[in-house]
Amino acid sequence: MNSFREDLKRAVDYHGHLCSGQVLGVRMARMGLRLLGIDDPLAFRDLIVYVETDRCIADAVGTVTGCKIGRRRLKWMDYGKTAVSFLNLQDGQAVRIYREKLIYPADGEDLVEFYEALSDEELFIAQPIEIPIRPEDMPGKPIMAATCEICGEEVIDGRHIQVDGHIFCKGCHGGHYYRVKGVTDNVGTL
Repeated sequence: MNSFREDLKRAVDYHGHLCSGQVLGVRMARMGLRLLGIDDPLAFRDLIVYVETDRCIADAVGTVTGCKIGRRRLKWMDYGKTAVSFLNLQDGQAVRIYREKLIYPADGEDLVEFYEALSDEELFIAQPIEIPIRPEDMPGKPIMAATCEICGEEVIDGRHIQVDGHIFCKGCHGGHYYRVKGVTDNVGTL
């Protein structure tokens, strides 16, 4: 496993700047890997990580663990929390790490040195958890596809909605996050 400073450099290079989210994300990722006994995360393909925020820590966690959204090994749960869960697919062992105490360096204090001096246990709480995972949420090729009866677009991985035998995408059934320009009847839009 890389050193903390090596992991932090890679995370900062990817993210674009040094911030507390990068330092904490690297620390959380390293703690999760340590607790699951994973020494070489970039070579270990049976890890799924769930980040509970779309802030800076998500980039750091992805960089350290090697998990990526497009490979279905990094999952974003929009909870707005500084928390990350790690699932080892080989043995089902999982741990959730979260930040309970908001500890910050004083103004002018070195960010990296401040957080580096604290133990994992001073910064975070780790709790053993179970993560039930559906087959369609596993890494690998899509195992199912359906076509929305309204827009005609393909919906993969069981993300469609079925009502009275009819198949819809989430956007057409419950509302899109976007509105098509120049179309007056945006069916299913917000």
